[in-house]
Amino acid sequence: MGNELKKYFANPRKIKEVKPLENYILLITFDNGEKRKYSMKNELKGVFNILKDEEKFCSVFINEVGNVAWNIDDNIDSSVHWGNQIDLCKDMLYMESVPVSL
Repeated sequence: MGNELKKYFANPRKIKEVKPLENYILLITFDNGEKRKYSMKNELKGVFNILKDEEKFCSVFINEVGNVAWNIDDNIDSSVHWGNQIDLCKDMLYMESVPVSL
């Protein structure tokens, strides 16, 4: 494991807030106050294909394990039917996103 990964996993981040922006970009606020952007443009295939629908993309939330998630069918309770949810790992999002300069 590289030094950057070791440093990150010594003090992993938690997501405090996620906001959808235009052009399939997520603005993510982490527990250290850092804001980062993650582009979903290259992810909109396979299971994430449904996020091409802007309304669906904008329904993003933080799930019970702290990942960024979407319900596939909004009429199904994802806490009961776990297969109804698609998500992105908080660790990957931190490492692959870019810092927002304020």
